[in-house]
Amino acid sequence: MSQPMIEASGVRKSFGALEVLRGVDLVVNRGDVACLIGPSGSGKSTFLRCINHLEQHDAGRLTVDGQLVGYEQRGTALYELNDRQICAERSQIGMVFQRFNLFAHLTALENVTLGPINVRGETPTSARERAMELLRSVGLADKAQNYPSQLSGGQQQRVAIARALAMEPKLMLFDEPTSALDPELVGEVLDAMKQLALNGMTMVVVTHEMGFAREVANQLFFLDEGVVQESGHPRDVLVNPKTDRLSNFLSKVL
Repeated sequence: MSQPMIEASGVRKSFGALEVLRGVDLVVNRGDVACLIGPSGSGKSTFLRCINHLEQHDAGRLTVDGQLVGYEQRGTALYELNDRQICAERSQIGMVFQRFNLFAHLTALENVTLGPINVRGETPTSARERAMELLRSVGLADKAQNYPSQLSGGQQQRVAIARALAMEPKLMLFDEPTSALDPELVGEVLDAMKQLALNGMTMVVVTHEMGFAREVANQLFFLDEGVVQESGHPRDVLVNPKTDRLSNFLSKVL
């Protein structure tokens, strides 16, 4: 049986006196597309950020591809990795944020090549060739020399996806990737994500796009008050919720 890509057991995270994650348990297997849904403040984005150690979880066990996230175990104790080790771990996990986070002074092509050249040590020629392939795959080869200010929100988000893929990650994380977009631009980003899923990329997506979850995902986790309240195949969970809390949530978003 293959090693799960993500395994969380009792993951907790607090910000001061506020406990945001209260014991998250879930497993995401290789090739899965898992969607995290739930109300604002339920811990979805915080958990996503814990997966690549952008947030340091306080308790529990969290692994990616069988390796502890952000820590190493010596005997019975856990020790946080140093910055270089954490960056090496993080380079294998692509993340796409709500707000694109492109470098405004760089073209689309330069945004995509920056990581491979500076982190992976690729030659500029090799990095540019790969970047053009990725921009072509998200329908933006003709925008390679455009700056972010010359692109629509949907185009910027697709550049952000290409930039994450340029690092050849084994896992992609999406934190509400369409929430900052005008409604007419949402479809082009979701189409790019659907193609990633068809290509077998393991993905975890925080989203309110229930149509995407139903059509593309094969796992759905409903988070509320810092724990997974329900999980299963999206078509089962969305059609036959087991709890009143999920029924109430779905009545407001479907």
